[in-house]
Amino acid sequence: MELKDKDLEQLERLARVELSGESRAKLREQLGTIIEFVRKLQGIDTADYKPKAYLGGFEPELRRDEAKECLETEEVLGAAPDRQNGYFRVPPVIDRDDS
Repeated sequence: MELKDKDLEQLERLARVELSGESRAKLREQLGTIIEFVRKLQGIDTADYKPKAYLGGFEPELRRDEAKECLETEEVLGAAPDRQNGYFRVPPVIDRDDS
């Protein structure tokens, strides 16, 4: 399946990247291959499939959830490059201007 330009433009906008012509062509080809593979998988009848973990009475062994000693807040925040009111301060990673 070949992706349309508008689909790639949408992906670029969502990922907040701009691709060059060569990168765009390569991505279009790779995504087309992935989409075709997923379509093939969707055609497989899995109605009678049982996960192998539950065949023969096998139950995965889970470890107990136990509280353990942890670092003190000041010790952790002491290594932070920037902090504010007892929390790590990080720069924003999402630009809210979606116009």
